[in-house]
Amino acid sequence: MTHLHRALAAGVVASLAACSGGLRNVEAYRADTTKLLATRSAQLQRCYGDALRADGKAAGTVTVQFVIEKDTGAISRPTVEPAHSTAPPALRRCVVKAIDGLVLAPPDGKEARATFVYAFQPAPAT
Repeated sequence: MTHLHRALAAGVVASLAACSGGLRNVEAYRADTTKLLATRSAQLQRCYGDALRADGKAAGTVTVQFVIEKDTGAISRPTVEPAHSTAPPALRRCVVKAIDGLVLAPPDGKEARATFVYAFQPAPAT
């Protein structure tokens, strides 16, 4: 078994907080986005399993920035921050592929930008 730790690092940025209207406040947007990303936990575990098969000591972080589209709620333009990511390149690509196109429903009517950090490490030996 492997460990996957998720954290909404920078959260939903100030551009969202400055807008009025919409369905969610910043805290609700953060919570709903975290729940949405968690729906891909199994796929992310498979990504990490593949990385471990390639290198039994594979570990590290993947820091992803993305936009949540105001009209559709779709996660778009997910990109890895190379300066803040230490995981192998194949794992980074797999994480981006896993979250790209997820949809936050209902859409909020406000664009949001977020940063999410995934930390991957092998399970401790028992």
